[in-house]
Amino acid sequence: MISIKEARLKKGLSISELANSLKLDIKLVQLLDDDTEIPDKFKAYRSSYRRSIYNYLGYKIPFTNYFQDSPYNYSKFLLTSFFLIFSLVILFFSSFNIYNKFNNKIGNKNFEKDKIYEDTLNFVSKNNLENINDKDFINLLVPLKRTNYSQTFILHTNNLGPIYYKIKYIDKKTIQFGELLQLNKIELNLNNDFLIDLSNIANIDKIIYRGIEIKLKNNYQFYLKDFDINKLETLL
Repeated sequence: MISIKEARLKKGLSISELANSLKLDIKLVQLLDDDTEIPDKFKAYRSSYRRSIYNYLGYKIPFTNYFQDSPYNYSKFLLTSFFLIFSLVILFFSSFNIYNKFNNKIGNKNFEKDKIYEDTLNFVSKNNLENINDKDFINLLVPLKRTNYSQTFILHTNNLGPIYYKIKYIDKKTIQFGELLQLNKIELNLNNDFLIDLSNIANIDKIIYRGIEIKLKNNYQFYLKDFDINKLETLL
């Protein structure tokens, strides 16, 4: 291709005349005429300046379609991106649906009634026991002395009879049933929040909560239901 200088000279124009005609800085035109580097702030427009100069001098420079000349296949990239995003959306909604079903199932499903559960209901029904609320149960408790500093809840039974219990773990969303025989005990870790049911509080010999021994004032027969074990903190 003919250079800018050759095209300018063929037209019989000086650099200043060419610069004035195109309203360009004469120093910039001089650099383009010499085909040398131009200042950084003008580099992004170098091709535009050259095209304008050539057009004024009567030469046409075709536009280059860089997108078509690019060897990279964008269709594969776009297709892969689409399927990746689509898969992530499907995975998100599937996980969300499973999460909701699981939580609804835990919260609403009736647990399987095993023999201990049936024995508890039969015991309460047979003895016609009334429920005792949390406040009244707390009022029956008397803290005595500290035995240790363990972070546990320990329930000891007396010789009057067994205790059927149900433990509902709040964080784990699980339920545990059991039978506590006479002169026996159950020990639970207080790092877990839980609610407890006791079939007959008259069969409690003593409670040890965070190392504090606690006794009942009398042997009233009541059914304790959904007692939040953290309420024993009021006795400490």
